[in-house]
Amino acid sequence: MTIARQNIAASLPITIHDSESVDLSNLWKLVRLGANRFWWHTKAYGTILGVMLLTLVSLIFLSMHWSYRRLLPFFSYRVKP
Repeated sequence: MTIARQNIAASLPITIHDSESVDLSNLWKLVRLGANRFWWHTKAYGTILGVMLLTLVSLIFLSMHWSYRRLLPFFSYRVKP
């Protein structure tokens, strides 16, 4: 058994080539994946920011409405003839 293990290790050479050429298809895949990821996050955060902006505007309108309703009896007091 030990002889067979030694033969397997000897039959699997590891070769590393020192080339400076870059495979453009792999580089283009990385760029596309990065762009897709950026677009996905932009859409997700845009939705969240849109909901937060709508909530903020709604709260501002609601506070103005409540304060107007509280002050309304003082300003719109009418004397019936």
